[in-house]
Amino acid sequence: MKSHTDEAIVIGLMDYRETDRIVHLYTKEHGRMSGIARGAKKSVKRFGGAFELFARLSLQFLPAENLVAISSAEALTIYPGIRTTLETIAHASYAVELVAALTPERLANKRVFRLLSAYLEQLDTLPADPSDRHFFEINLLNILGYRPQLESCADCGAALPPAGGFWSPGWSHGIVCRRCSRGGGLIDGASIALLVAAIKTGRFGDIRFSPEAIGAVDRFLEACIAANISRPLKSLAYLRLSP
Repeated sequence: MKSHTDEAIVIGLMDYRETDRIVHLYTKEHGRMSGIARGAKKSVKRFGGAFELFARLSLQFLPAENLVAISSAEALTIYPGIRTTLETIAHASYAVELVAALTPERLANKRVFRLLSAYLEQLDTLPADPSDRHFFEINLLNILGYRPQLESCADCGAALPPAGGFWSPGWSHGIVCRRCSRGGGLIDGASIALLVAAIKTGRFGDIRFSPEAIGAVDRFLEACIAANISRPLKSLAYLRLSP
């Protein structure tokens, strides 16, 4: 059987038996997949320190229907800057957990890989910022086809007023105008415009939500994500407690 080479980001780890590790990965060419690295807890030559959460690595593996067999791995970077504060660790943990929850298995998407890599690089060099997290969230939803409608009312199609629009928990289609709303949360027009701009720009750091609006954006994107996943995200517990 022919061995494959790919670039990957470690999105989860689990010890298996005495010497093995099961590694959950998001790869550049093969999408999300899981593999078993036999002897990983002992073999420095084949694996070194590659298997760290968030690490970006080059790996060789033999394909299989369930767990691929990882034959070697080399760390390209472990993003050491992320590991210096609990805040950046929490945001990176959320990013990889979100990718694991939203992406289908074994379906390659290079845009997802690039987005996740870019966010980890941002967290590696700069303090964690809620605006960057929301940039990551809305772009991930957009790439995967889960983007909520933002430019106009998701019910009647009318342009949303400068004051913004309304959304309801459990409903992921988008924002509605006051006439179509049945209650729910309000998100202001400036924040909606920034979410649209976040999809159009390709750089972290360009979009900044105001401190007054960040809570409403938090709740809106969290509801959009919750409507498209099957289980709660454990990493959100810490982020909710963060200032």
